[in-house]
Amino acid sequence: MNLITRIAANEIRHSLRNRSLLIACVSVAALLLLSAIIARQNQGKLNAQRNEYQQRVRSNWLEQPDRHPHRASHYGYLAFRPKAPLSFFDPGVDSFAGTSVYLEAHRQNTANFSEANHSGGMLRFGELSPAMALQLLAPLAIFFLGFAAITSEREGGTLPMLLAQGVTWRELIVGKTLGVTLMALCVTAPGALLLLVWRLLAGHEVSADTLWRVLGLIAGYSLYLLICASFTVLVSAWRQTSRGALTTLILLWIVLFVVIPRGAQTLGAALAPAPAKAQFDARLENELAQEGDSHNPNDPHFAALREATLKKYHVTEIKDLPFNYGAFVMLEAEKLSSEIFRRHYGELLVTFRRQNRVSEWASALNPYLAMRSLSSALAGSNLAHYAEFQWQAESFRYEMVQKLNQLHMDEIKFENDRAQRVSHERWREFPAFAFRAPSVGWALRQQWLSIASLLGWSAVLLLLVWRIKPGSVK
Repeated sequence: MNLITRIAANEIRHSLRNRSLLIACVSVAALLLLSAIIARQNQGKLNAQRNEYQQRVRSNWLEQPDRHPHRASHYGYLAFRPKAPLSFFDPGVDSFAGTSVYLEAHRQNTANFSEANHSGGMLRFGELSPAMALQLLAPLAIFFLGFAAITSEREGGTLPMLLAQGVTWRELIVGKTLGVTLMALCVTAPGALLLLVWRLLAGHEVSADTLWRVLGLIAGYSLYLLICASFTVLVSAWRQTSRGALTTLILLWIVLFVVIPRGAQTLGAALAPAPAKAQFDARLENELAQEGDSHNPNDPHFAALREATLKKYHVTEIKDLPFNYGAFVMLEAEKLSSEIFRRHYGELLVTFRRQNRVSEWASALNPYLAMRSLSSALAGSNLAHYAEFQWQAESFRYEMVQKLNQLHMDEIKFENDRAQRVSHERWREFPAFAFRAPSVGWALRQQWLSIASLLGWSAVLLLLVWRIKPGSVK
């Protein structure tokens, strides 16, 4: 072990001597800190705006005058999606997902007004963030730092001398891998430390869930850097010249980090095409019309409901019922429309998951895809977190509208229905919308394939590093 650490230390000293490690450390640290500051400022600005609008929506709701409950249900409510605390680190799909959803009676809306719609197309080229720097640029820096780990010994004529002096091939490969791994940590550690200090100085409270998410990100990226370092040394051992090793690594970086992710995304969209928003809304409206039209008294579904209700209460006319039958119909109509929306929106999410499944399974062959998926999940900015916001907004809408319908049914008489009002004090009985972020355990349970991929790549590469023999390389 002493010999292995000496080999690793010598590798680091060599990089320090030619200043490549120092340049990489400063460059990556500056990029991490700069991207984090820009992203955090953007996050703070957007969250402040959304909080302000959410409070304004709440104030407008409470300031309604005495009003008919059904009018209040059409007055509606706006729910704004807050940015997760760690979305500044990895924005995920945040910039392409809707920011607010309008909640109203008889209709279920999806979130609208994404940042990408107002960005002039620049976001299509990628959003600068600390996660992007670590996922794409840090591996490239590692490749440039370690491509000559073995080939330099071979080209300099020192490899036979080392082996003749009793250094085993395993000790050499393991020592070089340890050295390149430590250099990878050196490249990212200063930036990560500056990032942590900057966040602490910002004075924001950190919840236990956020802390666990941070620890998960540290563990995930540590494995990711280990994979990149091991991969670099194995390619250096396989190739005869430093030029050949560097060329191979650059070509593999292009294939693994650019071509395969784009190809997987395109293939997923082709295999599971998602309907446009207009098509989704049209399908929803068509099924609602087929299921039952609450505004048509002769609709089969609601005609049967009327007959069953009159029979249950032993009356012949709806005006003799002990409650407002019009509101009772609205309760049933809202239940039907909500069930249909949940089914259609669930099918849409299944389509999106099928699109993502190509990338998920490709992550078994590509650690970059695995790390990208795990990172956005831990940052709270992936598709699953966005869908959770949409489900919570729909649940809030359904409960609000049904409570208004119940108020309508209990306190508004059927005769002269439209002329009646309820006190504005009743609006305070309705809670404000507040998004409840899922836990880190919930996020990790959906990332088992990404976690398995990172662990599998680490195990396989370390096994190759441990068992590689001189005869197995050129």
